[in-house]
Amino acid sequence: MGMALHVMDSQIYGEDFGHPKVREIFEEASILNDWIQFEVALAEVQAELGFIPAEAAREIKAKGNLEHVPLARVAGIYRKTMLSSVSMIRAFKEACEGNAGEYIHLGATTQDCFDTTLAMRLKKVLEVFLADLQEVRANLNHLADKYRNVLMAGITHGQQALPVTFGYNAAIWSEMMAGHIERIQEAKKRILVGTVAGAVGNSASFCLLGGGNALEMQRRVLHRLGLQPPRINLQPRIERLTEFMQILALMSVSFEKIADDIFLFQRSEFAQAEEPFDTEHQISSSTMPQKRNPFRCETIKALSKKVRSNANGFAEVHMRDLRDHTPFCLEDLVIAESCILTSSILEFFKFVSAGLVIKPENMRRNLGLSHGLIMAEPLMLALAKKTGRKETGFALVHKAAMASFEQGVPFDQFVLEYPGIREHFSREELRNLIDPANYLGMNDQLINDVIND
Repeated sequence: MGMALHVMDSQIYGEDFGHPKVREIFEEASILNDWIQFEVALAEVQAELGFIPAEAAREIKAKGNLEHVPLARVAGIYRKTMLSSVSMIRAFKEACEGNAGEYIHLGATTQDCFDTTLAMRLKKVLEVFLADLQEVRANLNHLADKYRNVLMAGITHGQQALPVTFGYNAAIWSEMMAGHIERIQEAKKRILVGTVAGAVGNSASFCLLGGGNALEMQRRVLHRLGLQPPRINLQPRIERLTEFMQILALMSVSFEKIADDIFLFQRSEFAQAEEPFDTEHQISSSTMPQKRNPFRCETIKALSKKVRSNANGFAEVHMRDLRDHTPFCLEDLVIAESCILTSSILEFFKFVSAGLVIKPENMRRNLGLSHGLIMAEPLMLALAKKTGRKETGFALVHKAAMASFEQGVPFDQFVLEYPGIREHFSREELRNLIDPANYLGMNDQLINDVIND
């Protein structure tokens, strides 16, 4: 019986890792099929342009599938050749009748196949990620709209700062998703590029075979595969892959931040929000029956760190001269893993954002923990507006706030009688000034600007 060497292949934990569509994209058989489809597209275009006989291209297309070019045969040949592209070509040639197999991969180099098919996989991955980001954004927009008036304490530096609403927080999260969607769409033109340009990328082999049709051949092959052609040799330039990895890293930053926010909201002392929990089946502790741990948010945080670690590692390599093997090893190690981990993050967060439990009464309770101190700023600004002395007003309200805190007297009571403040406001004015509901700025418009975009 085979043994899983990576946790994402574990029978116990495997389902926690990766969207099935993304896992399928990077399965070995799928990668081999991509290689084969590249060779089929190359043969078909070369036949159209007169590089090879049309009957050879028809036979290559007919045998261009995993049934005729099985993974086991390619693996067996690789043990002798130690070059996977040649192993695929030889297995493919064996499957073709007549002389057709001689025309497979004509004039191409390994990286024409591998760089192009990697871009094909990234294209499929980005389509999944864009759909997931849109779904997450829709969930967050729903939360932003539904809870736009639910008051809570806005936190800076771990301390209560000013009142906000939960809907406002959710809208900020949604705008993060909008940024990633825009970033991916804009980066496609650089990432989804292939190459059919020969050993050093100047199309010398294809010029010999087809004269002035070399660049047209490249354009047509890549068009069939849904990719763009490069202006010049793509093979020494791996920045497009580094950019792809950095996009995943940036997504991980956002998801870790949101997961950490929810993690903190769920602390027993605050209990302001809670990730979905299956009370009938889900268990959070082997010994503490009461536990409702934020398992998904914790996992998102951990996976996010791994994605960024992979991206940082990839950013440390470059292609030496026109091509060397070093970056290819890292591509195989980290790109697939990072895509699968990112799809895990998205799957977890789709679930969390769709079922997040919001507790408005606890948010309002926590907002009152400072007994009005959270409303010191509007009082200071109102005092400055009345007296024309902002710094003087700040010093006075600061002194009152510190005295209120240290004496344990609620600020909303303390300021009603505080010298230098009480003479400028009626009791009703003071009560209005220190009501959190009256100090939300452009809350509704800002939320609307996000969710209506």
